[in-house]
Amino acid sequence: MNREASLCLAMTSLALLLAILPDDDERLRFVAGICSNGVMDYYRQHAQMLTEQYNSLSPGVVHAAWKHLLPREPGLAADIGAGSGRDANWLASLGWDVVAVEPEVAFRQRAMSESHPQVSWLDDKLPKLHRLRDSDTRFNLILVSAVWMHLSPRQREIAFRVLSNLLAPGGLLVISLRHEPDAGVREARSFYEVSSEELLTFAKQRALVLTVRQRSADALGRDGVSWETLCFRLPDDGTGSLP
Repeated sequence: MNREASLCLAMTSLALLLAILPDDDERLRFVAGICSNGVMDYYRQHAQMLTEQYNSLSPGVVHAAWKHLLPREPGLAADIGAGSGRDANWLASLGWDVVAVEPEVAFRQRAMSESHPQVSWLDDKLPKLHRLRDSDTRFNLILVSAVWMHLSPRQREIAFRVLSNLLAPGGLLVISLRHEPDAGVREARSFYEVSSEELLTFAKQRALVLTVRQRSADALGRDGVSWETLCFRLPDDGTGSLP
């Protein structure tokens, strides 16, 4: 069977599978699962190269837009999609106790071997973070760096709700958005287009207050790539009832 015939057969099979699913939500979940597997395959295959790439950048530079918001007294932080552990170790070096959440075992194994003693690792993933939620812990800081573009619009809505519920009163949620103009790169890396306006809508729904919104060039100098950092704080009304 030639390549064209194989592709045609695959597309026909996919169309039939989608047709028998009961509704659009189920179809979206099915397709998101395929995309998620593709994302994890990429990170698994390139774990060493990506670890070296991530660790070549200073976290203090990468997070310059918001690091001034860190309180003088460190607390409990969650690094969602912790990857190489660069940011988790940085926060731990500043005195934070950090839960590093990373679903890819190749990253976790490499990172854990050189991890700061105040960093604990957890196998979990967005959007629902089942294991992190089961810990019944609230965090003073939640960092979601270079992850959001892997989530579909529906997953992002769920993820923001979950993340806001994991914040302690007065806690800070930091999300970075990768703006990638190359459609070929987005397809190859399973990136979705992302929007700060969408985040602002989610934040308003969850009673989170915007504290930082800043755009910056790509620290690795990739053509056309830019980043946008948004930080939200959960107000502390003294009752623990928000959001």
